[in-house]
Amino acid sequence: MAWHSKRHNIKHRKAAQDSKKAKIYAKIAKIIQMAAEKWDNPALNPTLDAAIKKGKQAGLPKEVIQKAIDKWAWNDTGEKLMEIFYEWYGPSWVALYIKCVTPNTNRSWANVRALLAKYGWNMWDPGSVGRQFAEKGEIYVSGIIKKEKIKGKDVETVLPLVEEEFEMQVMETDAEDYEIMENMARIITTRENFMSTVNSFEDAWRKVEQSDLSYIAENTIALDEQGEEKLLKIIEILEDDEDVDTVWHNAA
Repeated sequence: MAWHSKRHNIKHRKAAQDSKKAKIYAKIAKIIQMAAEKWDNPALNPTLDAAIKKGKQAGLPKEVIQKAIDKWAWNDTGEKLMEIFYEWYGPSWVALYIKCVTPNTNRSWANVRALLAKYGWNMWDPGSVGRQFAEKGEIYVSGIIKKEKIKGKDVETVLPLVEEEFEMQVMETDAEDYEIMENMARIITTRENFMSTVNSFEDAWRKVEQSDLSYIAENTIALDEQGEEKLLKIIEILEDDEDVDTVWHNAA
């Protein structure tokens, strides 16, 4: 009986992980689709190039990326994806800056409003929250990629990040700031220097784990443990919505 219960839990957990992965794939595919609508050649469309890189970092299969590009580059359905931001304040003056990517703004607005009102959050005028956030490039990189053949097969490994070596390398890029965590570095850039910095790390065979344009709070507020738990819960629920792409906040 215990074995059956454990097996059931493992299957349930895997199903939940697969479902979460599918939602992430769908959200990134929409970003690629929206970028491809302007121009379907990433070499001539930096926005599409950044979206494709994001897809590859998340593990999107090549055919999924290409399908997303083709769907909107040759879109004749009349449907159009739009990017829209919603601004809310909650308990302890926590600010949420929410980006939706949707073909139906009425639907996304109704869903976000119903959810946040239920949990006691208040909508504010456009700009009241957004002005507290600065749009920056945010890049996470780890060690250097090493490729070799083992028993006739191409094998890729990532060597551990060496702090001194990385610091010399980051000084040669257009990065604004950086911090080194456990075998990982977080790099901040201006919007304008975002892609050139990503490309610099990739050209140096750095493993770019994640890269995106983000809205980073210029001033943060501290929350107690209960406040942090409530914030994480509301973000998790929001990001489960098909139209919500990213949620930024100003909690420390």
